[in-house]
Amino acid sequence: MPLAALALLVFRSESSRTALVAQESRTQSALPETAFGSTVTEHNAQNGNGYVGREVCRECHVENYELHGMHGHAHTFAMASEEKIASKFAGREYEYGEPYGRYEYFRDEDGLAVRIPGEVEEAFPLQYALGSGHNAITLLSLAKDSEKGTVAYEHRGTWFRDRDRLGPTPGQPLVVPETELERFGMKHVDNVMQKCIYCHTTTGTVIDQEIVGLTANVNCEKCHGPGAEHVRQARAMKEPPPFSVGSKKWDSESEIQLCGDCHRLPEAITLKELREYPDKLARFQPVGLLRSQCFIESEGALRCTTCHNPHKTIGAVSESEHVANCIQCHQVETDSHRSCPVSPSDGCIKCHMPKYDFESLGTGFHDHWIRVHPED
Repeated sequence: MPLAALALLVFRSESSRTALVAQESRTQSALPETAFGSTVTEHNAQNGNGYVGREVCRECHVENYELHGMHGHAHTFAMASEEKIASKFAGREYEYGEPYGRYEYFRDEDGLAVRIPGEVEEAFPLQYALGSGHNAITLLSLAKDSEKGTVAYEHRGTWFRDRDRLGPTPGQPLVVPETELERFGMKHVDNVMQKCIYCHTTTGTVIDQEIVGLTANVNCEKCHGPGAEHVRQARAMKEPPPFSVGSKKWDSESEIQLCGDCHRLPEAITLKELREYPDKLARFQPVGLLRSQCFIESEGALRCTTCHNPHKTIGAVSESEHVANCIQCHQVETDSHRSCPVSPSDGCIKCHMPKYDFESLGTGFHDHWIRVHPED
């Protein structure tokens, strides 16, 4: 696909995406105490932003609540001091080698920490854990900075579920650290720092080495928007108006923009990568999907939720169910479309969306640029 055409699919900026969600959520607001039970009242009293929390959503949406609880989205953010996180690091060592050193993890009075024995005497506190643990967990710490005020350090060691091992954090270039703190983590500032928190939480903003207004994990209201007004209406009437993601005008572009806000869009990728499309881009599904003829020629019919239930973990969906989605669109032959000459009813994923295994991650990702692959 020509880059000029691909550029047309880079859609709107992040601020415009936020406006899309805000358009559907702008009537949401914190409500008087008489409108809710104590759980909602207390939550809104603390936040004043119309968010009610996933436990309130459970009142009516039990099935989605339970499905979401098993999804990676429900476990994207935690305190590093929590036992489920600390137990994966404490008492272990990881030899990163030059230019960083040998990490030794331990518990202290503040939670989890790491040191480089014999080289950096002062322990480095590990505050937050990013990642569901389905594949990996990376640690993040906030620190005071004379120039930026607050910066984040993405720790250079990551826990991988594959073989229960510690390894180098993916995506970090091997650079000579300029300070002792950078031996422990890659430094992130400004928007990049905020984006780390944004994509792993429902609400939260970094201010003065703290995360203010934190609602951990990617919960219902991350995509649906604040639910206070919806809850009020649902409790006040038998048939409340629907409260879904988007509106009747919501199309595939809008949906991919929403998912891609965290799962990456072309605007977050270099032109060189877009042109050459290295295997690693399989990690960023919207980038591939936007290049697919299936998407381009579907006239808006193909979108993320065509194949993915956003509440259901991908591990609970069989390959045959995915193939059924392919066949649903490709079973009808027309003058411009013919069924697959190799197998019109099986093998779609293996041929057209192969899985690329990343040894460093201990996992793999299916390429969402749906096509006949060059090696096939």
